[in-house]
Amino acid sequence: MKHWSNITLPIPKWLNTWSAGIPQTFPEMNQRMFLVIDLARLSIKNGGGPFGAAVFNQCTGELIAPGVNWVVPGKSSLLHAEVMALALAEQTLGSFELASHGLFELVTSVEPCCQCLGVLMWVGVASVVCGACSEDAQAIGFNEGPRSLYWEQELRQRGISVTRKVMRLQAVEVLQSYTGEIYNSQLQASIQPR
Repeated sequence: MKHWSNITLPIPKWLNTWSAGIPQTFPEMNQRMFLVIDLARLSIKNGGGPFGAAVFNQCTGELIAPGVNWVVPGKSSLLHAEVMALALAEQTLGSFELASHGLFELVTSVEPCCQCLGVLMWVGVASVVCGACSEDAQAIGFNEGPRSLYWEQELRQRGISVTRKVMRLQAVEVLQSYTGEIYNSQLQASIQPR
């Protein structure tokens, strides 16, 4: 029988040096969104997907952790930008439940897919701020999965505020610039299991 060891998920090497030249506090929502859109742009430039995210202290604007889509280079479907940012924030704070350390906000360049919505339900963020819409990601071929039509209300019922379409045009521009692999295309959604 196979024996497994600890799971290790790769972080892009450039992400550790990226933050050296940027401020650590982003008091305005548009500043935070500009940062995650820039992360999405850098992700594409470095071989990743066209998505960026970051976790911020909601009260101070302090950057807690960034995230980029690293699914293809990292060879793991878990490595969505939101999941990476949230996991790194948990690691930074030393807890699986962010709410026990304060109020935190996830800012993401595109609305969360079904996987990222599931994570948002449990991680303990107080708010989520989105740039591009799900249909913008679908327009370039990404399959966002079976998201509830009422996902915003469902998050709000769990105490998570939702703000949409912040700097949407800039976020869409990054999506449309992407020419890399679309790993979960609309075509895959139509494949029926045998």
